Amino acid sequence: MGRAQERTRHQIITAFLDLLAEQYYDTISVSKVSDASFVTRSTFYRYFKDKNDLLFNAIESTISQSVPDQALMNQFVNYVEAYWPLLRHLSPSRQSRSNLNDILNQILWDMVHRRVKDNPNDMDPMIQLMVTADHPELMISVVEGMMMGVMEYYVQNDVEKKLISES
Repeated sequence: MGRAQERTRHQIITAFLDLLAEQYYDTISVSKVSDASFVTRSTFYRYFKDKNDLLFNAIESTISQSVPDQALMNQFVNYVEAYWPLLRHLSPSRQSRSNLNDILNQILWDMVHRRVKDNPNDMDPMIQLMVTADHPELMISVVEGMMMGVMEYYVQNDVEKKLISES
């Protein structure tokens, strides 16, 4: 990908993240992202299949900016805390939670799977546990489930904070 294409892709992701900081994911349309990033819808679709693909790429982009030499679980918890203003808007206002869970599960699965496959000699005890397991794919799934639990914890606590502050 050339510089101009990379700049356009980054412009779309940045506009999406700016929108996500203010609005719920399910209320953000491709048209809104296109308008905010000053590109046409057809340009948007040259870079991303759909809004879910954009979300996946945006999260991958922000994950790649995090500190990769931390232990996997520390890296993930730090990521959630740093990007919580954006991630909290992933909780659907109207759409089915299962749609969102499918997206997040895929993102987490890919993140863990890539780290295990790209760094089999990583000294992170969690990575070593997955690499040396009789069934590494199953261990990756278990870790991904734990990470979803962390996300759920944040979602539930954010909801509780809102309810407490409103009463």
